[in-house]
Amino acid sequence: MMQTIDNPQAKLQSLNKRVSLALRIGIGIGLALVLAGIVISIVINAPHMSGLTPLISLIPDLLKLSPAAFVTAGLFIILLLPAVILIISFAHFIGTREKQPLIVCVVLVLMLAASYVLLLK
Repeated sequence: MMQTIDNPQAKLQSLNKRVSLALRIGIGIGLALVLAGIVISIVINAPHMSGLTPLISLIPDLLKLSPAAFVTAGLFIILLLPAVILIISFAHFIGTREKQPLIVCVVLVLMLAASYVLLLK
């Protein structure tokens, strides 16, 4: 017997599949970038990386194949995953019109946004 989208269990499975896909893709891309940075560092025999690349110069440094830029980009993507999951959940709860989880999601998005702002200072 097939479940319809009106079934709460089917809705929850749909949300879980989207979150799982986002996590797998995000972690895969982030890990690939970090590993690419390590490989580039080994190939070009770069000196020890002393820090991460500032976000302002991230794209130009990626184009220059800077190992630190690749590591920074990978870590940045991994750090953004909680925000992506909250956005997916937010969209889901708007679509299903579930008020209580939507309110929790909005509060968490605001808290996460505040923490990102404080992190950038």
